[in-house]
Amino acid sequence: MAEIQWPELEGTELQYSDNTWEFTGVVDVGNTGDMLEVEARQTDDVRERKAALRFGLDGGSASVNPGNLEVRFDRVEPEPTGQYLVLEADHRTYRYELQGIVQR
Repeated sequence: MAEIQWPELEGTELQYSDNTWEFTGVVDVGNTGDMLEVEARQTDDVRERKAALRFGLDGGSASVNPGNLEVRFDRVEPEPTGQYLVLEADHRTYRYELQGIVQR
């Protein structure tokens, strides 16, 4: 995995599993670019548990190149079918669907 820091992602909040998670800005990109693990902390609990939110490639989207991470965080898209992390680079859009959480 390749680790990258996206300052524009830091502080973004997301609701998942009845909890509020705040991204730290640290992202691990899988070897093939089809999986992202975004580090986060729980903000609605005094313990502020740490976790990695796992995002998998949305079916119709191309994956980022882990060897060339010239992409930037654009937005989180909450939709009725799930939540998506949207990245952009040079006229391309990458969509990753939230698939789970790993407690740290």
